[in-house]
Amino acid sequence: MTSTSMTYTFSPEQHGHLVPYIAALHASCITLDHMVGPFLPPLTNEKLLPWWKERIAEAAGATRIIVLLLPETKPGKKPLGTDLRGLAMLKLAETETGSFRGHIDAVLVDRRHRRQGGARSLVAALEYEAAKKGRSLLLVDTETDSVAEMAFKKLDYTEIGKVPHFSRALPNGKKGETFFYKEFLPSSP
Repeated sequence: MTSTSMTYTFSPEQHGHLVPYIAALHASCITLDHMVGPFLPPLTNEKLLPWWKERIAEAAGATRIIVLLLPETKPGKKPLGTDLRGLAMLKLAETETGSFRGHIDAVLVDRRHRRQGGARSLVAALEYEAAKKGRSLLLVDTETDSVAEMAFKKLDYTEIGKVPHFSRALPNGKKGETFFYKEFLPSSP
C-alpha cells in the first residue's frame, strides 16, 4: 500500500539533497515518456544537474516556486531521494508590468505514482503559492494531444491556441504546443 502523497514547497535546507533525484525524474520523463523538455536525449548529469541548480537558485531568489510531491512525513524529517513522486515549477514574472503573472513550466510525476491525483495536487499547490505571492494569472503550455493538455483542460485552464511544429522532438521531428491560461483572485496580504 502506498502512503499518502503530500505537496511541499521546495526548501534548500529540507530538500536540497534531492536535486540529483529531481534531475533523474526529469530525465525519465524526457527519455521514457518522450516529453519535450529543455534537452534532447542522450541526457547526462553534466546537462541536467547545472540546469536544476539554476532552477533551485531561482527558487531561493524568490523568482521561481518549486513544489514537490512526497510521502507524508513527520515535521523535520528529511525525505529520501526514493521518496520523490513528482514536482511542479512556476516561474514568476519579474517585470513590473507582469508582477501578477506566473508561468507553469513543469509538472512531472514519477511513472509509479501516476493516476493517483498527484498532478492535480501539484498544480493546486502552485496555484495556492502563486496566489500568496499576489499572482492572479497563470500561463502554461503543453505538448498538443498529450496527457498534459487534457489534464490542464480538466483543471479549468482556458485554451488560447495551438502552434504546430513548436518543439524539436526525436527522431527528427517536431511537436505542436497548446497554450493555456487561468485567472483567479490572489490571496489578500
